[in-house]
Amino acid sequence: MCIKNVITNFRNTLLLGVLICFNSLNAQDIDATITVIHPTVQISNTQIFESLKGSISQFINQRLWCADKITNIERFKMNILIDIKNYELNSNNFSGTIQIQATRPVYGSTYSTVLFNQLDEELDFQYQEFQAMEYQVGSNVYNLTGVLAFYVNVVLGMNYDSYALNAGTNYFQKSREILNASQALNGWRPSDGKSLKNRFYLIDNLMSERYKPLRKAFFDYHLNGLDLMHKDVTKGRDAIFKSLEDFQELARIFPNSMLVKVFFNAKYKELIEIFKEAPTAEQNKAVDLLSRMDPANKLFYDKIKG
Repeated sequence: MCIKNVITNFRNTLLLGVLICFNSLNAQDIDATITVIHPTVQISNTQIFESLKGSISQFINQRLWCADKITNIERFKMNILIDIKNYELNSNNFSGTIQIQATRPVYGSTYSTVLFNQLDEELDFQYQEFQAMEYQVGSNVYNLTGVLAFYVNVVLGMNYDSYALNAGTNYFQKSREILNASQALNGWRPSDGKSLKNRFYLIDNLMSERYKPLRKAFFDYHLNGLDLMHKDVTKGRDAIFKSLEDFQELARIFPNSMLVKVFFNAKYKELIEIFKEAPTAEQNKAVDLLSRMDPANKLFYDKIKG
């Protein structure tokens, strides 16, 4: 995928436009910033955590994840925070949480919009200092790389979806293949996690026909909404409101669905800023719509009206 070309020609974007790109020598796909913290782990030698950070960074940033070649400035932006809650020195067992945030640039501006912001509370793996990060496509031979590859492909899929309708399906399918190969492991099963908020339901929702209206709204929100605001703020804002209206029935029927929560986890702060600048009548409509679709953040949406 060539993001630069897609953005430049965003009004004429077709799937072909997403898949065409320029070759760049030694370009990689991902630009991920890795943070590893361990506030509750009491050990004198903390070098193992620096080694872990370096291994993860190398695994993600020095690997080609896309079939399409991209330039360095087009690399997908991610922030990954791993909070180690427990480390067993003798067995090299680690457990904790992983938070993944991904952004993409908004056309005609210096602003980057959050595509994905998810906390996964079930991260279990083994790691030995300087250990090779083994990985096989479509499988899970080593749970740490399995989790990382799962979320990298989710992020790639969401990037693709924001530029062309349903263009991220192939990447979501790769995540599902990893999930299918991981059912014997903690964190991958339907019953794992809290309130249907886990890897299983994330990819289940992304690949489900019933959630296609949300994926279309996701595309319209970005390409026909945010990417237009540099040229026509009112038209872009109207497109964003329309994209929300287009999946409000789905949000009403499935208010606790993983994908609806993922969308608003990423977008609620941005939506407040977008509609703060709208006329009063539009502010009221936005507050009403958003509060019904995302009641958990109703108090925040009330700030739209000042």
